[in-house]
Amino acid sequence: MPDPQPPTPSALRAADDLRHRPAEGSKGRDSLYFNLVLPELELGVFVYTWVDHKGTAGRLVRVWSQDETPLVHEVVHGLEMGDADFDDWNIAGLTVRQPEPLRTAQVRFSSQQIDLVYDFEGTHEAFDFARNPGGCPQWMAVNRFEQTGRARGEFRLGDRVVPFDTLAHRDHSWGRRNWRMPQHWKWVAAQTGSGQGLNLFQWVARGELGTNGYVLRDGHPVGLVDARCEATYDDDMTSRTLRATLFDEAGGTTELVLERYASFGLPVGSSTTINEAACRGTIDGEPAWGQVETQWPSTYVQNLIGVERDAG
Repeated sequence: MPDPQPPTPSALRAADDLRHRPAEGSKGRDSLYFNLVLPELELGVFVYTWVDHKGTAGRLVRVWSQDETPLVHEVVHGLEMGDADFDDWNIAGLTVRQPEPLRTAQVRFSSQQIDLVYDFEGTHEAFDFARNPGGCPQWMAVNRFEQTGRARGEFRLGDRVVPFDTLAHRDHSWGRRNWRMPQHWKWVAAQTGSGQGLNLFQWVARGELGTNGYVLRDGHPVGLVDARCEATYDDDMTSRTLRATLFDEAGGTTELVLERYASFGLPVGSSTTINEAACRGTIDGEPAWGQVETQWPSTYVQNLIGVERDAG
């Protein structure tokens, strides 16, 4: 177990919940993500929006279940948003408001397929990756923050109305992302009914293993210093299970077990494969729910699928 380390204070400012404008001539990118995992209904909700330094933006709203066909999949990109900011964001039916920066957000989406009302309130101060010992990997972002919070609201699918009041997760990333740098990553967010929450980002780049994220201790985020993960996958390399031991800077350990009940592939281009899995499981033995995201180079995934077929 790594030795305890003094906690690194947060350097986040309220402005970090808004767009980050790079210097003239530089490139940049901001993205916001909000999740909702409902294991009792075997549903997952995925809300994502992004914008680059030119103001070109997009959004993705997905509701997925065990079925291969999504209940909702609404994606648009290449929209010009000009100087619009995240305190009053309105893009193709998706709106985001931030009554209290770094603490609350109001998300709304309306289309022929779904009407979503989603209010988020962080249960702790937002945790940015710069607080982890290795800092935020610069191929991923200049910085990003993650936050466990309570999501309240409802969504309508046809005649079906699904109310929710549960712990969920959000993040905000800023800086240009180099999709060709990482060889693999696991991004995990999980919660329990008692209020436990965590975020794990374990990655491999240039052959080196790195860890970012936090666990909650007495309601406060404590940075991770290491993690040991053991995952299983189906023949198509979509996640099936994850067992992880998380080591934090206070010298504590957290045991996480997750098992997928639904998954989908995130459309990010032909060279990168990202799969999202909605899961049920446990945190230190307490019933939990969460999301596991895995990233791979697409050619590697195809090689692995070929190996499995050859072995069969």
